[in-house]
Formats: sequence, C-alpha cells, structure tokens
Amino acid sequence: MSYVVGFGNHYPRHVHHRGASIPKNKVKYSCKGGWKWRDTKKPNPNKLVGAMVAGPDRHDGFHDVRTNYNYTEPTLAGNAGLVAALVALSGEGDSNIDKNTIFSAVPPMFPTPPPPPAPWKP
Repeated sequence: MSYVVGFGNHYPRHVHHRGASIPKNKVKYSCKGGWKWRDTKKPNPNKLVGAMVAGPDRHDGFHDVRTNYNYTEPTLAGNAGLVAALVALSGEGDSNIDKNTIFSAVPPMFPTPPPPPAPWKP
C-alpha cells in the first residue's frame, strides 16, 4: 500500500480533499455545494498525484474513506517531510547529505515499551 496518491497500483482513491472530490463538469459549485460529494463512495474524480495522505494508525490499519480525515487527509505538515526527504535523496553533486543515515536520527513514532519487571520473590 502506498500512501502517496498515484504511486504504485494500490494507493488512496478517496482523499479527504474538496478539490479532488468535486467532479469537473463545467458547473461552478459554491463551497457549500462541495459537501455533496464528501460522503460519496465513489473514488475522487480528480487525482491529487503526489499528495501523501495521513496514513495508517498505530496498528498499521488504513481505511480509504474520504470522511475519515485521520487516514486520508493530505496536509502541508505531513507532505513537507516527504518533499524534504525526496529533495535530499535526489540531490546531485556534493550535497553533504549521507543518504545512508539520513533518517537514523528520527525517533520512532511509538517507542518500544520497557521490559517487564523481574518476577517477585518473597
């Protein structure tokens, strides 16, 4: 599963984005008119190629449902890291970026819990 729209064969098709969900049919819709398509089960008529959605939950579950923005909303904050990483990785010449360790300082999102205490002995 790719969380970048248009990347690979299996990516989000119900992105929580008004511009992507309103059909392009030469009709001008107001902001309120856009709500008509929010709850539709159909894939977005306009593909936001390159947009990274929020992604899976902590158990690696993902629901490609437009109304659930926790999974399917692309945000500036979320996409900024992706863009920065791609720019660094695709840079030419002497960029002084070690591409083998670029992400080594990023802490895990869900740190490993501490080990259980030793068994109790009376």
